[in-house]
Amino acid sequence: MQREWYKIKNKSSEVSDIYLFNDIGTFGITAQSFIDEIKEYEDRELNIHINSLGGEVFEGMAIYSIIQRRTSKTTVYIEGIAASIASVIALAADEVIMSENSLLMIHNAWGGTQGEAKDMRKQAEILEKITNEIAEVYVKKTKIPYNEIVEMMDEETWLTAEEAVALGFVDSISEPIQVAAKYDVSKYKNITNKKVERILSLTKKREIKMTEELKTWFNSKVEEIIAKVKDGKGVETAESVNVEVTLADNEEIINKFSDLDGKVSSLNNSIAELEGEKETLVTEVARMNALLSKADAKGTDTIGEGDPSVVEKVVVKDANSNFFDNLVSKLN
Repeated sequence: MQREWYKIKNKSSEVSDIYLFNDIGTFGITAQSFIDEIKEYEDRELNIHINSLGGEVFEGMAIYSIIQRRTSKTTVYIEGIAASIASVIALAADEVIMSENSLLMIHNAWGGTQGEAKDMRKQAEILEKITNEIAEVYVKKTKIPYNEIVEMMDEETWLTAEEAVALGFVDSISEPIQVAAKYDVSKYKNITNKKVERILSLTKKREIKMTEELKTWFNSKVEEIIAKVKDGKGVETAESVNVEVTLADNEEIINKFSDLDGKVSSLNNSIAELEGEKETLVTEVARMNALLSKADAKGTDTIGEGDPSVVEKVVVKDANSNFFDNLVSKLN
C-alpha cells in the first residue's frame, strides 16, 4: 500500500477525488485531520476512493459521521478492499460503487486494553456498543434484518462485488481495475492472502445475468416475431423484424437467438410448403371449374320451334365434383 493514507485530486474542479489508501486512524490520519482537509469542498461533489483494511473504529465512526453530514453528493468507489471500519466509511456515501475485483468485509469491533477486571469489563461493554452501532449502519443501508447482520458480523463475512450488490451493501458494480497493493490478512479467520490476491487480480469482464424482467421482455419479443412470421396478410421473415439487445457477452441471450433462428427457419419452411400447396390447389380448382362449365354445356337440351314444352335439365358431373365443390367453398 501507499505510505500516505489519503490524497486529494482535482481541487480546482467542481468534483474532487479523495483517495483513502491505507490504515485509518493514528497510523494514517485522524478524523480531525480529515475534517480539516475536506471542509473547503463542502459545496462540491466528492468521489471517495477506498482501498483499506480498516483501522481504529472510533476514528472511522467519526469519519462516517462527517461524510453523512455533507450536503453535496458523495460517491464512494471501493477499489480493492473495504474491510472492517473502512466498510462502514464506504456506506456513509450517497452512492457506493464497487469494482468487480474488490472485496468488502464486515465483522465485530475489535479492541484491547490493560488493567484490572473492571477495566476489561468496561472495554467489552464499549466494544459491544460500537458493534451494535456498526450493525445499525449495515441494516440502514441493506435493509437486512438486524439479527442476520449480527450473525454475518459474528462470522467475519467477506463479500465479493457480486455478493455485496445482491445483499444491498453497494449500489452497483464497475469494471475491474488494476490493484497493485499487497495485503496481509493473516489476522483474519475467513480469508487468506492467496485468495485475496486471486480475487484482486481478476481481469475478465463479468458476465451480466438476465433479470426476470429482461427474460419476460425477451420472450415477448420472440412471440412477437413468431406472430409476424405466421401472419397470412403479407408474410414477414426474420430479416424484416429488428430486435436489438445491447447486453454483450451474454450466453443466455445468444442461446435465445439461436433458438429463435431455428423457429423462424422452421416457420419459413412451413410457409413455403403451404404456399406451394396453395398454388397447386388453385390450379386444380381452375381445371375443375373448366370441367364443370363443359359439363353444363353438354347436359342442356335446346328448345326448337313450336309449342313450348318442359324439358328436364340434366347436369352430368364428374365423379369427384362434390369433393372439389366443397374444396372451392372452403377456399372462398
